[in-house]
Amino acid sequence: MHDLEELFRLGPPRRLARFVRASRPPFVKPMPRVLLVLAAGWLPLFVLTALRAPEQMQDLVRDIAVHARYAVATPLLVVAYSSCGRRLGVIVGNFARAGLLDAAGRQILAEQIAVSRRLLQSRAAEVVAVVLAVASAAATLSGLSISEEMAAWTRNSGANALSMAGLWQFAISLPLLLTLWFGWLWRIAVWARLLIRISRLDLDLIASHPDQCGGLGFLGQSLRAFSTFAMALGAISAGRLGHNHLAGTSSTFTDGVLAGGTVAVVVLLCVAPLCAFSDRMMQTWRRGSMAYGALATQLGMRLEAAWIDRGDGRGDGRGDGRPPILEAPDFSAAADLFAVVGSVQTMRFIPVDTRSLVMLVTATLLPFVAALFLTMPFDVVLETLKNLLI
Repeated sequence: MHDLEELFRLGPPRRLARFVRASRPPFVKPMPRVLLVLAAGWLPLFVLTALRAPEQMQDLVRDIAVHARYAVATPLLVVAYSSCGRRLGVIVGNFARAGLLDAAGRQILAEQIAVSRRLLQSRAAEVVAVVLAVASAAATLSGLSISEEMAAWTRNSGANALSMAGLWQFAISLPLLLTLWFGWLWRIAVWARLLIRISRLDLDLIASHPDQCGGLGFLGQSLRAFSTFAMALGAISAGRLGHNHLAGTSSTFTDGVLAGGTVAVVVLLCVAPLCAFSDRMMQTWRRGSMAYGALATQLGMRLEAAWIDRGDGRGDGRGDGRPPILEAPDFSAAADLFAVVGSVQTMRFIPVDTRSLVMLVTATLLPFVAALFLTMPFDVVLETLKNLLI
């Protein structure tokens, strides 16, 4: 079990963390790592600005997008390595614990877990994540005009060149954030691959299972596990929203597109892997709905024959010599069976429950609410939220 809890804690930038000795005590716990990324990606921006251009400090303090990226999103992505990674591993282990697989299936599951471990520990994946992060940061810088489009604290006054703080942002802060982001994309890809492989096994699903997912309802807990990751993505977009409000370039439409687009991306990344089980769940539903439907029909016919005069000679409805109707076991058995049939008929085709989905969306949107309160008066925030929701 401990090995499974560690499974999805692996992956980029694990090797990079070892390179900077962040995989040793005291950095094995989340909080010291959070302090480390803050010290590397966020605090130097203030130090360099104070040393080289103190007159630009107010501009940096008001740059809510920078704080959202490097003081909120980056630490949250680090925390998610521990919280989300552990819970995903426990979910994978539940396929064997819940009795959904026979001996052969458990053996294949163990093999697929080993493959996933190798993929997460891949040196190539680590290198690609870092290269993509650096290339993306360079592309972002090349697409900007240093003299006009960038914040004042990121450039030297009267010169078409980056300030020390601006150089640090594009050389360290942004690549660090993007490395964590690409590392999470790789982790989600490996998670999706593993679920696809498991969905092809001979799963013993139960159509009448009370979780209305055939016994796969525990997979919905993955959405709760991804809440920290979702909040990090929400913080990045919320920082842009707050920046737009401070710059006076926002509108209800753009706010809605930004928030809705972020939610759509989060839901796609977190829910799409679970769709691998949709076909198997639909097969279970079709089989169960017909089998339990036939059983309910048979019991219903026997019940009516014994208790109801249908006018066709199949029942007299008199109940002579039988116990009082409220004490008759026939009705209790019928009620229990019909409840089971109703549960089968409402079986879901994706192992996602409403509460987990709401928690995921709420985690994504919380940074947007915080950004609005930081950049707008209280009554304006309420009016904006009202317009977004209606």
